[in-house]
Amino acid sequence: MKKYVIAAVLLVLTAFTLFAAGPGNDPKNSAVKVIRVGTEGAYPPYNFVNSSGEADGYDVAVVKAIGELRPQYQFVFVPTAWDGIFVSLEGGDFDLIASNLGWRKEREEKYYLSTVPYLWGASEIVFKAGRKDIRSLKDLNGKKVAAGIGTSTTTWLEDYIKKTGSDIKIIYTDGNIANALTEIETGRVDATITSFITTQLTAQSLGYKIDGITSPEMDVYSVHLLFPKTAAGKIYRDDFDKALKQLQSSGKLADLSRKYFFGKDYSTKEALASAGR
Repeated sequence: MKKYVIAAVLLVLTAFTLFAAGPGNDPKNSAVKVIRVGTEGAYPPYNFVNSSGEADGYDVAVVKAIGELRPQYQFVFVPTAWDGIFVSLEGGDFDLIASNLGWRKEREEKYYLSTVPYLWGASEIVFKAGRKDIRSLKDLNGKKVAAGIGTSTTTWLEDYIKKTGSDIKIIYTDGNIANALTEIETGRVDATITSFITTQLTAQSLGYKIDGITSPEMDVYSVHLLFPKTAAGKIYRDDFDKALKQLQSSGKLADLSRKYFFGKDYSTKEALASAGR
């Protein structure tokens, strides 16, 4: 199964790269603009490559919904491994990232983030089913926690360790949740902190059984589209913000959330609070 997914991602990436080759478009040009969208493609239900070899998931569906409001844009999705996605954006391989990116001060300073969140989320501590020794964040003291390099959750955990002096041992990974779950299953790490929805889906596909808990110290977070800090990036960001407001007010974001998140609406902070896991 894992070999099939990897092969599918490589095939799609090759096809999309060939299709989208060449310099980016001038957003002021009145012609149809091809916009290349970087997405991890391996984090269901947020983003993944479906059985037809196409980019799919909530992140992708939101961008496509923007396309329905902005027919002057033609979107090409470029599945890219998480640990290289920002480098690829900075290198001009695509024009924006739609990949469940949580707000971070460092990101806002370096890139343009959509000012309108298109999703809200909350992380959980995830561990192997049957463990009774993990019931809060404090219980991770002295334990090994898998954390993807460059993720919002990892930055939050690093800050938490500095502030509290906790003895949590971070084991850095490439951000692929399947790899983190394998580390948990084999006992090389004790836990990870991530979205339980995605983790549960991936665990089921791998035949692993997991459990998850929340902790008061873990805040909810907003999810944004991310653009390079260029003149074109700002133009796209501002236009996409307008479209996201339309999708939010029309209820389209809520509909897409229910479609991909098992009937749950996480499109606003208020909706997240009432939806639960």
